[in-house]
Amino acid sequence: MSETTTYIAHQRKSDGKEQSLETHLLEVSAITKSLAAKIGLQEQGELIGLLHDLGKYSKEFQDYLKSAVGLIDQDEDDYVDAKSKKGKVDHSTAGAQLIWQELYARGKMGPIVGQMLSLCIASHHSGLIDCLSSDSGSFGEDRFTKRIDKPDGRTHLQEAIAKMDKAIEARFRELVSKPEFIDGVIKALQKIAELEKIRGDEQIVRFKVGLLVRFLFSCLIDADRINSADFEKPRAAKARRHGQYGEWTHLINLLDNHLSNFDTKECKKPIDELRVSISASSAVSVGDFNRFSFWNSVQTQS
Repeated sequence: MSETTTYIAHQRKSDGKEQSLETHLLEVSAITKSLAAKIGLQEQGELIGLLHDLGKYSKEFQDYLKSAVGLIDQDEDDYVDAKSKKGKVDHSTAGAQLIWQELYARGKMGPIVGQMLSLCIASHHSGLIDCLSSDSGSFGEDRFTKRIDKPDGRTHLQEAIAKMDKAIEARFRELVSKPEFIDGVIKALQKIAELEKIRGDEQIVRFKVGLLVRFLFSCLIDADRINSADFEKPRAAKARRHGQYGEWTHLINLLDNHLSNFDTKECKKPIDELRVSISASSAVSVGDFNRFSFWNSVQTQS
């Protein structure tokens, strides 16, 4: 990256502080990695987080963003009408294209893994896109290939690759070069197939593969929004627990103690009495939870 060029991802409204694109990508990748680790796909999660906003390195996007937040004056040559450009500058396809290009040629499973991961990036501002169109006017159209083949003049992939920060490029190359990178997804797919082998229902297998893609997609969405929100409101970010919550039994005890302090004598409205009655009849103690088979299984696995 040029020493005189700063690529930014966001600018905070409260004080105008800028979040660099490099910082945003690294922080989102770290969060996505931790979320995807729940199913053993931490490196795959890290990669989609690392490249999700790759297109923001383009001059078109930087001019749009800096014009929108006042970093480029209206009299400067690079200034653009941000309102007219909103939602029209593609910054999500470049990362999807890069992953697809890197994994497509990696054996029989390369295209499958590449499609699963690139879908997450291409969809992170639109909702998970359909690979095949279901619209009456274009039924069966291959939308995935159409998106991946989008011209470089509109996705700015080559420009983004040339401008990408060294830390981003180095980690990206390290991840995709690992032989086990594709194998990790293959093992997850094989596990799904094995679990459904007894039923012999191929549709269920495909459905669960779809859920796997949606899980990775949700990891990326959560990570992106968490990082953006934490940058915008750093004081609120300090209260975020990042999954580090107390023991379930302790939390249940706190809830039970809180509910036990409600007194029907203090109810001011009829609805208050109903709420207390419902709470009392539906309260579940720790002992009750321990008798549930699903709770016992969770404790055993943990």
